[in-house]
Amino acid sequence: MARINRRAVVAGVGASALAGPAAALPPIAPGRNKVVFISDVHIGDNSPTVWYQKDFHEPFLTALLDHVIGQAEQVRELIILGDFIDFWTYPPRRRPPALREIAAANPAIFGPKGKLAQTLSALKGRVTWIPGNHDMGITQRDVDFLVSREGWRIQVRDEEAYFPLAPDRRLACSHGHRWTMFNAPDLSTPLAPLPLGHFVTRSVAYMLDRDLPPGRSVANLPDQGAPNGIELSKLAGSINGSLIESAVNYAVKVTGISEAEPILLPDGRTTNLGEVKLNYRGLWARWATAVGGDLSAAKAAAADVNGRYLAWFAQRLALQNGAELVVFGHTHEPKSGLKDGFINYVNTGFDCPSRADIGTKHPTFIEVDTTTLTPRLRQVTAASDGTYAIEDASAPADTLVYAPNFDFSTYVTVDNTQGAGDLVRRTSAEVHGRYVVGPPVVIPKGHVTRFWIQDNAGTRGSEGVVTYDRAGAPPVDLRFGCPTGTVANFASGAAFQARVGGKDWAAPNTAPKLGHPLFVRFSV
Repeated sequence: MARINRRAVVAGVGASALAGPAAALPPIAPGRNKVVFISDVHIGDNSPTVWYQKDFHEPFLTALLDHVIGQAEQVRELIILGDFIDFWTYPPRRRPPALREIAAANPAIFGPKGKLAQTLSALKGRVTWIPGNHDMGITQRDVDFLVSREGWRIQVRDEEAYFPLAPDRRLACSHGHRWTMFNAPDLSTPLAPLPLGHFVTRSVAYMLDRDLPPGRSVANLPDQGAPNGIELSKLAGSINGSLIESAVNYAVKVTGISEAEPILLPDGRTTNLGEVKLNYRGLWARWATAVGGDLSAAKAAAADVNGRYLAWFAQRLALQNGAELVVFGHTHEPKSGLKDGFINYVNTGFDCPSRADIGTKHPTFIEVDTTTLTPRLRQVTAASDGTYAIEDASAPADTLVYAPNFDFSTYVTVDNTQGAGDLVRRTSAEVHGRYVVGPPVVIPKGHVTRFWIQDNAGTRGSEGVVTYDRAGAPPVDLRFGCPTGTVANFASGAAFQARVGGKDWAAPNTAPKLGHPLFVRFSV
C-alpha cells in the first residue's frame, strides 16, 4: 500500500532557494479599504485534462489582475482563496507537475515580469494565498521564488480561517474545502493528507485523457469544472455510512477506470482505487465523530455531492469566531448573501469556466468594502472585439436548510454592553434541538455574543435555556424557542426584541407568535 508524507503532497514542489529576505510590509495607507478575493483558477501545465487552458483563460485572469493593479490605491489586500493552481487534474499514470513546472508553463502570470509580480508591486506585497484542496500542501517556502522586483512575496496562510482585518475578526475567509467530506485534508490514512476527492478527480482525468480528440482539451467541453471532476448529485440518495464505497463505485462506473489502475502519487509511489476504497472506508464515521453526529456528517457530504450546506458551516465558523461576513470558494458557484441567516455569506465562484460555458458563466470574484463589510460580486466578460471588462455580477443567496425541510432554529444574541459586570454561565440546556454553537462560558462586560440552537428532524422545533450569574445581582435565566405547528414562539428572562425570518423586529419584549426561524436579541 502506497504511503506519502504531508510534505510530498505539494506535488513535487521542491524547496526553492530564497532570493533574499522578504521585504517588510508597510503600514496600510489611508483609503485602502477594499479586500479582493479570487479563487478556483486551477492553473496547471496546460495539459488537455486541466480546466485552465492558457490560450483561453489567461486573458480573463490578466484582466482581473489588471483591474486590481489599476485600483491599487484602494486595495488593502488581494486574497487568493485557494485552488489558484491545480495538482489534481492529471491522468493517473502521470505524476502531477511541480509548482515550478506550472509557473514555467505560464510565464505571463508567474514570470519575473508577470501579472503576479506586477500585482505584488502595486499592492506593496499585500497578496495572501490560502491553499484549497487542488493546491493542498503549498507552503511559504514553496512560493518564495515568486518575487517582485522590490522583493515583495506572496504570504501563504494555511490556518482553518483567515481574518484579513485582524485583530478585528468580523471578516473571515477560507477556501471552504475543510468542511467537505471528500475534499478536506485527511490525516487518518496512509495517503495523508490527500482526501478521497483527489482520487475521484484523477479518475475523471483518466476518462478525459482517453476520450478527448487530438488537439482538444477539457476547456472545449460544456459543463466542466465540478469540484470533484464529475457531477456527484446522483449520489444524493446515498448520503449515509455507505457513501464512500458508493462514491468510488460511481467513479469507476462513470469513468471506466479499473480499481486496479495505477495512480501515480506526487512522491512517485502508486496506489489504486481498490486501495483507496479500503483506506477511506471509515471516513463517514470519522466525520460523524468530529462534527457532532450523522446529521452534521451528512451536511459535510452534501457540500461535496450537491454543493449544499457549505453556508451552514460558514455560519457556524462565523459564530465561533465573532465574524459577521464569511467568504468561501470551492463550490464553483457564486453566492450573494444568506437567506434568513444570522450572518452574511458570499462565495467567489469559479475563474475558469470552459470555452463552451462562457456566456452563461463568467469568471467571478468578490470585493469587500472593509468600512461597511459590504461584499460586491464582480465578473470578467469578453467582448467580440477581443477586449475584456470588469462588471457587476449577480448570484442567488445561499440558504441553511433546503426544501422540503424548514429551519426552526433559534438565533440568540446577548448584549452585555450596558451590563454591570461579566456574565458567567452556570447552566445551559438543549430542551429541543441541539446547539450548533452554544452559549459561551463568559460574556464579558461591554461585549455582545451570539449562539445558535437548531431543531432536529421531527416536529419539536428548537428550544433552549441558559442561566448566567452576575456579581451583586440575581442570575439571568434566558429561555427561548421556535416550536413547530401552532405553538407560539417565545423568549423570556431579560428585555428583548424578536423577529422571524426576514421580517421586521416586533415590539419590545414581544415574540412573533408564528414564523421561523426565530431571532432574539436580549439586553442584559
